[in-house]
Amino acid sequence: MSQRYFEDVNIDDELEPLERVPTTDMAIDFFGRDNPTNPAFADAEAGKRLGVGGALVPGLLKLAWITQYVSDWAGTESMVRSVRAAYRRPDVADRPLVLAGRVVEKRVEDGAHLVELEVVTLAEGQPSTRANVQIQLPSRS
Repeated sequence: MSQRYFEDVNIDDELEPLERVPTTDMAIDFFGRDNPTNPAFADAEAGKRLGVGGALVPGLLKLAWITQYVSDWAGTESMVRSVRAAYRRPDVADRPLVLAGRVVEKRVEDGAHLVELEVVTLAEGQPSTRANVQIQLPSRS
């Protein structure tokens, strides 16, 4: 992983897409097999009975992946300052998710070099989660 600097970033720069596959075990184990909140998070068969096709991928798992994705893009001297996510539709385990993003704004605010990113998870080419992420990058100056 290389360090990204504020001066090297431009609006509309795209982050390299990254494919991840949430396995059934990964989706179920995220909340634990005894999760009482939604049976589809704890049992793939329950998800099938609900008509979603298998274990649901927890939104918090996708949020963790989004945060890791932008952190890896930004580098170790950067800081994720905020993440806001909206879940548009459910994702089912064992189906690939592609993380993609682009720079939508950059500015200096109170001496902090800030970059705003729009990030999505794509399932079968359709967005399932949209996130706005604010990153503080180091400056070369």
